[in-house]
Amino acid sequence: MKVSFIGLGVMGMGMALNLSKGEGEGHYEFIACDPNEQALEQFKNKGLKTTTNILDTTDSDYIFLCLPNLDIVKTVVLGENGLLKHLKPGQSIVDFSTISYLGAMEIAEACKADGIEFLDCPISGQQSKSLDGTLSLMCGGSEDIFNTIKPLLDRMGSQVIYMGNNGAGQLTKMINNCALNICVASFSELLPVGVKLGLDPEKLGDVLMTATGSSFASKALIPKILEGNFEHGFSLGRAYKDMESMYEVLIKSEIPLPTLSGTMQSYQLALQSGHRDDYKHAMVKFYEDMLDVRVRKEGF
Repeated sequence: MKVSFIGLGVMGMGMALNLSKGEGEGHYEFIACDPNEQALEQFKNKGLKTTTNILDTTDSDYIFLCLPNLDIVKTVVLGENGLLKHLKPGQSIVDFSTISYLGAMEIAEACKADGIEFLDCPISGQQSKSLDGTLSLMCGGSEDIFNTIKPLLDRMGSQVIYMGNNGAGQLTKMINNCALNICVASFSELLPVGVKLGLDPEKLGDVLMTATGSSFASKALIPKILEGNFEHGFSLGRAYKDMESMYEVLIKSEIPLPTLSGTMQSYQLALQSGHRDDYKHAMVKFYEDMLDVRVRKEGF
């Protein structure tokens, strides 16, 4: 069996390194692919096969992708020099990229017409989890293929869940991301209000990280707000695109979600204020400016 991995970025690098361990154990042949030669060095140093040309992966039984956005996934899979033109029935593409539900459905239908299985398996977790193989994977597509490749997926994630037919993985990821974005918007709006009315920002932050209003988002991001750390990890602009993708589905299905709609407006305010490339919790800066306060602990 031969497997390949295309896309060795922030998340893909760790995932591919964990997947490549199967070759060393004699389970399958492995090839790493990325247009950036520097990204391939770790694999070359391990004696693994590498390439900068995606067409060198087309003899693989399973081709794994971890790419930045829908346009790039479409180019790699469906483009003029894409994978699909060179694959044969029975091969499978497994996409870890975060793309839209409708986009995943479009790609899956095109692949299925040529006898190729396409599984959408978006991931959740930070870079450290990609390196230690403890990501969460939400998979949509053929259940038979999922069961076949689950041992491969288990090398990259500690929580690997089959969610249903094509698109189910991306829909699950979209819902998760929207829930996270709603949490971020809530404390980004409320923290400056508390400070404006005289509360100590660090003490208020401690409460929102530990009391009934706490969440994964508050525990992960309020410390960064208190220290003024808004470095780009998952930008506010990209977070907004996740909600756009969800909104497309809601419009098509005629489903109203007022809380999500309100959250999108909060993100729009922050985007219009020039915070597109900051991490998503930078929306607090819009409300800080509006109320003329700073949510920072002493010394920051």
